[in-house]
Amino acid sequence: MPSNDHQSVHNHSNHEHSTHADHDHSNHEHMNHDTHNHDSMDHSMHMGNLKVKFFVSLFLSIPIILLSPMMGGKLPFQLTFNGSEWIVLFLASVLFFYGGMPFLKGAKMEIEMKSPAMMTLISLGISVAYIYSVYAFVANNILNKNNHVMDFFWELATLILIMLLGHWIEMNAVSNAGNALQKMAELLPNSAIILDETGATREVDLKDVKVGDKVLVKAGEKVPTDGVIVAGKTTVNESMVTGESKEVQKEINDNVIGGSVNGSGIVTVNVTGTGESGYLSQVMELVSNAQKEKSRVESLSDKVAKLLFYVALIVGISTFFIWIILKGDVNIALERMVTVLIIACPHALGLAIPLVTARSTSLGAKNGLLIKNRQSLEVAKKVDIIMMDKTGTLTEGNFAVNEYISFNSEYSNEKVLQFMASLEKNSSHPLSVGVLKKVDELELEIPNAIEVNNLPGIGLEGTVDGEEVKIVSVSYLNRNNITYDQKLFDNLSNKGNSISFLLLNDKNIGLVAQGDQIKSEAKIMVEKLKNKGIKPVMLG
Repeated sequence: MPSNDHQSVHNHSNHEHSTHADHDHSNHEHMNHDTHNHDSMDHSMHMGNLKVKFFVSLFLSIPIILLSPMMGGKLPFQLTFNGSEWIVLFLASVLFFYGGMPFLKGAKMEIEMKSPAMMTLISLGISVAYIYSVYAFVANNILNKNNHVMDFFWELATLILIMLLGHWIEMNAVSNAGNALQKMAELLPNSAIILDETGATREVDLKDVKVGDKVLVKAGEKVPTDGVIVAGKTTVNESMVTGESKEVQKEINDNVIGGSVNGSGIVTVNVTGTGESGYLSQVMELVSNAQKEKSRVESLSDKVAKLLFYVALIVGISTFFIWIILKGDVNIALERMVTVLIIACPHALGLAIPLVTARSTSLGAKNGLLIKNRQSLEVAKKVDIIMMDKTGTLTEGNFAVNEYISFNSEYSNEKVLQFMASLEKNSSHPLSVGVLKKVDELELEIPNAIEVNNLPGIGLEGTVDGEEVKIVSVSYLNRNNITYDQKLFDNLSNKGNSISFLLLNDKNIGLVAQGDQIKSEAKIMVEKLKNKGIKPVMLG
């Protein structure tokens, strides 16, 4: 499908004024979004604390694992010596109250809400493991009973460790999505230039800009808010906001998006959206809400955990009385009851579902995939049609020179490239980069150009070797009745190329055609989609 945007004006800008990534955005309204999960873990399990708790718990757990048996059985690497039981008791006690505290606090909140769930179930498992193990230690080392009582210090350490690791990874995934939101926030500048009714300008903080204000956006600056152009024309790079890598031509009555980068023109924008009403803030809110929401599977897992808590209690207590009746031995009955309660602790249920969904949403946000709600991840397997854009999705978004042609026998094809490169060498425009890359490949010298100026809505002009040189679009040729080969132009443009003409003393002497390149992995992606029964559709 040929591109319909090949006639977009070849404007240039060095974008020197657009580097605002180091500004402080903490006072912007759009940053007031909570990117943390709103569950019982929020107040007790921040990612930084979890990371520290995990590594401290790992340090405490290693000697416990080496010095204590697993389910009463001696492991090949187990070490024992006089006093090792006391070391295990001390380390396990520190581990329980330090590493297990986030789960205990979470359980307390769930119980206060009269809704025991995952945290309560985990706390039940680690609590009975610790309390019973202390009882076993007292029985074996202080009361000196004849029958050895099995402890669960090994299980306690591994249980706390794996739960901390899983929740740390989950919080890290959520944090990555928060980082993606921070990068979105940094697209907006700190301030804006307000234009009053008298034409006077003043710079104000972005948070002070209101709907209905008129803001002046200079060449290379970031558009501060959503709005409509009321004066001037330019091209706008919206790639950081929409993913469209090619600059979009904007004139009076055209909409602009806050966070996009203005090209070489100067425009006046009537503000239509600020703060939370702006497009960028709404996108950020979308991603943030997706992190807060629970999918159907997560909601189901919470219900299962709640049910499992009651089932574990009933089965555990029943096990105790059954073994009392069968054996009449309290130690055996307690041991069996504790085993049931520890096994009931939901390792997979408590980690796998929230971890996968949080990680998936985070990876999506990081790679520009905005997920409105987590339930969409569950129904993705039912998708049978995928619609996608061409530029930046199927193509690289980087323009390369496909043709360079001279119309004048006095100048070679390479000379046309050299003339263009002389004006383009100080520009970071995608089309300029393509020309300079081609000149570098051909190892051509770039003539020195002086008095190089942007021509808003047109292109560039300058003086090279005493000659007046211009780089213009086809619309400029049409407006000024400058002849060109219409058939050649149509042929090149129908292949998706952007065409730039070279004028020497206002005479058309050549052109350069540049087109986007198909991504190497695009074909593989399309084939895989088809193999899965999914129909790929490229939008025009």
